[in-house]
Amino acid sequence: MNIHGSVWSFLGLFFGLGWITIILIILAIIFIVLLLETLFLYIALKMVGAENDNFGSIFLTAFLMALVGWIPILGVILQWIFISSRHNTGFLKAIGIWLLAGLLPILIALSIIIFGLFPVFSIPLPF
Repeated sequence: MNIHGSVWSFLGLFFGLGWITIILIILAIIFIVLLLETLFLYIALKMVGAENDNFGSIFLTAFLMALVGWIPILGVILQWIFISSRHNTGFLKAIGIWLLAGLLPILIALSIIIFGLFPVFSIPLPF
């Protein structure tokens, strides 16, 4: 079967599920992404030593950040304001937390690739 047959087969399977199932799958994916964003924001807040670091508060911050994150430039500034005001940090500390929460998934993915937790994708080290 060629690639086009596989894609059409997948789309036929996906759309054959029914609209309610598709909506539930999309909502589940959004919730999982929010939980992951909450986890990385929690780790960043703990590393910096910010206050108000209970899970519910961080989840609400992650949700608010997701709502405004699509707005160019203003969305990023609003995310910094949310972190700063909701977790009692300064504005520069909020920027650091935001950067750290964004870099953590990248660093984890790179460490998995480099150190070979998945040997198929690992980079051979010269030593």
